[in-house]
Amino acid sequence: MQNAGTALTTINNANDLTAKLIGIGNTIIYLLISLAIIYIIWNIVQYFIKGSEDEGSRKKSGTSILWGIVGLAIILSIWGLVNILTGTFKTAPTSNPIPNLGNQTSTGGLPVNQIPVIQ
Repeated sequence: MQNAGTALTTINNANDLTAKLIGIGNTIIYLLISLAIIYIIWNIVQYFIKGSEDEGSRKKSGTSILWGIVGLAIILSIWGLVNILTGTFKTAPTSNPIPNLGNQTSTGGLPVNQIPVIQ
């Protein structure tokens, strides 16, 4: 059964799989960043509301704000580390053909006379 409104893609090779995983990972990171920002804003509001009533509640909200900022920094640093590793090891999806060992040197293959022969 095929839905007309869905954009399902078939995974045919490693590049398609990598692109799909990067898309899923980015969606998760965006969701975590959004939740961390909402958590920080909620605790800032609580800090000002509870601050007028009780010093202990105000201190607890202040600590929650601090941990929210630390959590956001960790999320962003993991995202940055993954991007650095992706760029370093060139694991980003690409449309370049995989070199073959045929006669055609224009597509990245090795000429037949340069293929090492193991005896």
